[in-house]
Parts: sequence; structure tokens; C-alpha cells
Amino acid sequence: MLNDAIWMQRALDLAQLGGGYVVPNPWVGCVIVRDNKLLGEGFHAQYGGPHAEVNAFKDIQDAQGATAYVSLEPCSHTGKTPPCADLLIRQQVSRVVICNLDPNPLVSGQGVAKLEAAGIEVHIGVLARKGELINRRFFYFHRNHRPYITVKYATSADQFIAHPNGDAHLFSNPISQQLVHRLRAEHQAILVGVNTANADNPSLTTRVWPGNSPMRFVLDPQARMDKNLHLLQDEFPTYIFTHEVAKSEGNKHWIALGTENFLQKFMGYCEEKAIQSILIEGGTKTIEAFIRDVEVQEIIHIESTEVLGSGISGPQIHPEESESYKLGTDNRWSIQLGKENLA
Repeated sequence: MLNDAIWMQRALDLAQLGGGYVVPNPWVGCVIVRDNKLLGEGFHAQYGGPHAEVNAFKDIQDAQGATAYVSLEPCSHTGKTPPCADLLIRQQVSRVVICNLDPNPLVSGQGVAKLEAAGIEVHIGVLARKGELINRRFFYFHRNHRPYITVKYATSADQFIAHPNGDAHLFSNPISQQLVHRLRAEHQAILVGVNTANADNPSLTTRVWPGNSPMRFVLDPQARMDKNLHLLQDEFPTYIFTHEVAKSEGNKHWIALGTENFLQKFMGYCEEKAIQSILIEGGTKTIEAFIRDVEVQEIIHIESTEVLGSGISGPQIHPEESESYKLGTDNRWSIQLGKENLA
């Protein structure tokens, strides 16, 4: 079991290398071992590209009798790529060790069943807790059929998010900025409210961390967005959710949700479009609305050592169990995970 844990940790480390590029697919790593010697390894590196198992076997001439360590149950269906369970069977491995079963109903135990029917020994659950954390957004979506919501906000030491006139203030140091862009790459969509959009003129793209930019959402019930914002002038798609305005101009789309139950209708839209994860970077009102009216799975608070003295107050959040990390000399991250992720 000690060796199984060591090799599975390597598979989990590999899985995270694809984190910014595979959304909405899960992060998966695979290691092929025989007689406790590494034969090959790989990870899912790009959405629509070869799966981890395919990359792991790429340069192996003979894997007969080997053990495959896979961070997620091998797929058993043909999607953008052929079934990985079939590949493991063709390669004549004798044993497959799996970190987590895949909750996607297209797989969900069928990969294991196919391997066992072929006479392959299967072990499940090695470092399962770590695997759950790595793929928590993917797992939550497939188990609950709604997006995983992460709230992220930054404040001064005295809990202000902006100056009294609404002007933005940069609280994140360069390390925090990189990690925020990593968060963007790891989520399928990013969201702000119209007040934040108009005041900050953000791009909401991934720039200082490798990875794909998320879909960009703006909650704008009264259609008040400034037409000169980056979000409406650049080359990337933007989705603006309003009460009544419904139109498209190039890759900018206004979606009317009506005047009642606005946030619930927005969540219904996301569920219908299979949006797996959303990073909320909006202002205080937007963040508090999501925490009050929607099930939020993760809250990240970046706190600067800088004191503003006055300004617009940050969201009123009463943290439960959280972990804190110091980033540099002037930033602290507090991360609160939902109970499902702490189990």
C-alpha cells in the first residue's frame, strides 16, 4: 500500500499540470509501473486532446503485467477520444489502481466493470481525499447538477474593498495576482456585477498564469453597462444578464431573465448550459447576494496589511472553518471550503 500511495501521489501531481487547460473536463494523471519501476506517465493536457492514459502509454513498447495508477476512473465511452478502459485492456496491464470513481453518469463505475470483466485486478480509493479536492468542482457539478461557486474578494486590513468614491484599489501583491489568474483558468466562467464592471473596467481574462480564460458573465439587470468597457470592446465573448434586454452584437450577448427570481433564473441558465464552475469576483452586493441566495462552495478572502481608513465595506461574511496562508509580507489568503469538500 505504501508504494501504491507513492505512485498515486505522482499521478495526482501530474493531473494538476493540466488544470488550466482541460475545463470542463476533470484533471487526470496516469503512471505506468512494473516491478516498482516507472515505464511511462502522462496527464490530460488539453480539453479535447488525448487523455492521461493515452499520454502515459505513448512511449511504452511493452506494458504486459504492469500496474496503472490513474487519478480518476478510466472512461468507458467514446467521446472526443476512445475509451481509456479499452486501452488498458489492450496494453495487457494486470492491475489498475484508481484514486476516485468518476461521478459522470457516462462513466460512473462502468470503466471499473469493463476492466474487471477483462480479468484485470482493480483497487479503488488510494489517496481518495486528495483526489476529491483536486477535482472538487467537477465532482460537485456531476453530483448536484449545478455549478460549483467560488467567491473571491480582496480587502484592506480594515475590511474595505474600494475607496469611498468607488475607485478601485489594488490589494493583491504579485503572488496573489498570479494565483487569482490561476483560479480564473481553473473555472469555466467568471462573474462580476455591473457596478464592478463600470467602476473597475476589468478584462476578466487569464494573463499572468498559463491557462485558458474563462467565460465572462456580468449581472446587469437594468442594462447599465458602459459601452466603452473592455468587456464590450475586446475580442473575447461576454454574456450580460439583464431583466429585459435580449440581443447579440458579435460575440457580446445580452440574455433577458425577467424581473423576478433573477439570481435563481441565472443559476437555471447555467445548469441548462452545463456550466460546471463559476468564480465570483463581483463587488460586495453581488457576493452577498450569492452567499444569501445561492449555495456557495468556496470563499477566498485576500486581506492586505494596508489600512484605508474609510471606503466601501467588503462583504459581511461570517467564516466557519477556514485555512489561512501568508503570501509575501503583505497578503493573507483565507480559504473556506463547503462541508462537502471538508468531509
